[in-house]
Amino acid sequence: MRLFVASALLTLHFAPKARAQTTCDGVSGPFTLSDITGQCTYDLLLEEYTSQVFDAMGSTCAENKLSAKEDFDAKLVGAISDATTGEEAGDILCKAMYDNAVQVPFTNAADKGTDLNFEQMFYN
Repeated sequence: MRLFVASALLTLHFAPKARAQTTCDGVSGPFTLSDITGQCTYDLLLEEYTSQVFDAMGSTCAENKLSAKEDFDAKLVGAISDATTGEEAGDILCKAMYDNAVQVPFTNAADKGTDLNFEQMFYN
């Protein structure tokens, strides 16, 4: 499954508490994870954060003593107040993303009415 994620959902606007010494100074302010493929999980978000943000060309995060996981967890927990761990925040983020996804009824897929005649003829 390919996730076309609205940048508003995966753009993290983290609170000042996450910007303390516990996060990478090179990543400050919001960031967007794009072109995510697969089921949304904390591990996938961490993998994409590591490749798209933490280890990206020009990033100064590699000079820090923090790992990508420690940095990402601090940013997630700072952005999602209901979470106490990065994994929990990732789960909340994925659930919110799926809950807010646009759902198209099957009858609207071909936009040919609500009687399913087109779908029955086309798919059978």
